[in-house]
Amino acid sequence: MPEAATMDATTQTADATTATDTTSLGWRAGLPDDLKQNADLSTYKTVGDFTKDALSWKNKASELEGKLGDYIPKLPDDEDVTEEERNLYYDALGRPPKASEYEFDGEDKNAPEWTNFWKEQFYGLGLTKAQAKALSTQFNGQIQKMVDAANNALKAEATAAEQKLRTEMGDKYDTNVELAKRLWQQHGEGEFDKVFSNETSTNRYGMVRFLLKMAALTGEDTSPQAGHSGTSAEAKPEDAWMNMYKNPKARK
Repeated sequence: MPEAATMDATTQTADATTATDTTSLGWRAGLPDDLKQNADLSTYKTVGDFTKDALSWKNKASELEGKLGDYIPKLPDDEDVTEEERNLYYDALGRPPKASEYEFDGEDKNAPEWTNFWKEQFYGLGLTKAQAKALSTQFNGQIQKMVDAANNALKAEATAAEQKLRTEMGDKYDTNVELAKRLWQQHGEGEFDKVFSNETSTNRYGMVRFLLKMAALTGEDTSPQAGHSGTSAEAKPEDAWMNMYKNPKARK
């Protein structure tokens, strides 16, 4: 009998300890053994508290997942980066699938080989369609400014050279220039204006001076329509201009 009493007392003690542990665990008592003593879970007094916090973290996780889905990784500046990795990075940035999908302002006015060259270059650099279009516009705009500046400089140079020649020749300028053009037409190749259209003003008006001097030296500074009678004395080179053009060119 005493032995049986001892066993009952031990069992009662064990049951009491279990009941105490279960009471102290509260809602965690129903969890698997490996979670009952979890320190993070012990901060929640009720299952309701835990549920509210869990749902809150779930919403935050969904929000972060959406942000990470649009996240663009940084491509390491490393020579070991493979072409495949680089293409994945460029595609993530928004590069079009093909170079031909780039669109530039005024590209229909350019030579196809010029446009296609830059499309391939921009594709290789991984530019988006918006970036490529903006860069193309800036590049073409800058080139146009340079062309306009060069053309304006040539026009200013031509105007200055013409004005200088007009000042030297006075009211004989138009007649002298016409004479130079006729002489070129007779002894040169092609029309004077076409031949010298791409020359600098220095070359163009320098040639006019040269032709006028040659005309005076060779006696060809006479009107193509003028002639001499068979009985008149042959005009001297130095007198031809005076007789036929009434000295249209100033002489020093």
